[in-house]
Amino acid sequence: MSVLLPSSPGFRSGKPRLVDAGGVQRPPQGSVAIRVNRMGNHFAIDVTPSTARASTEGRILVARCIRALTEGAIYAFPQDLKPGDAGSPVVDGGGQQGQALNLRGFRAGYQVLEGQFFSLIVGGRRYLHCAMADVTATGGGDMLLPFRPMLRVIPGDGAVCEFAQPMIEGFLGGTDFEWQLQAAPYLDAPFTIEESA
Repeated sequence: MSVLLPSSPGFRSGKPRLVDAGGVQRPPQGSVAIRVNRMGNHFAIDVTPSTARASTEGRILVARCIRALTEGAIYAFPQDLKPGDAGSPVVDGGGQQGQALNLRGFRAGYQVLEGQFFSLIVGGRRYLHCAMADVTATGGGDMLLPFRPMLRVIPGDGAVCEFAQPMIEGFLGGTDFEWQLQAAPYLDAPFTIEESA
């Protein structure tokens, strides 16, 4: 079970990125390059939390990151927008695949914005996605939402989607976790999370 990393001491900066499972093949003879898409694109983020007091929130952050190195981490994915009350969106119908989902349970008229992130929970694990268009929910709370990257798992009917606060879940990057102690006494504890499935 992944460890929820605390929201305190707060977020100073982050560097999200899309990890591409495909690539561009360039023939050695200099002919036309070909884009090869492969399933498995996913997100990662490098996080620099605000400087924390070592005796309080810093102590808790370090302890959670130590656990997360071997157990996995869940972290609130930062985005510069206020998503508002989306209602209770879930997947509408099982067996869906690809790069769009039928969803239900939105507040009537709720608008998902192009570039807005959300997480989809399948089998107890979160998968982060990004909306590819502005889409408004019907009066009944339904929506067909295009997104990237494409689904890596097939969600069941009623799978929960987190729009109010999307979460990224995965493993801490690298083979170790380190933090820097400072005078006063404070600490800095940057970390990286990369989706693992």
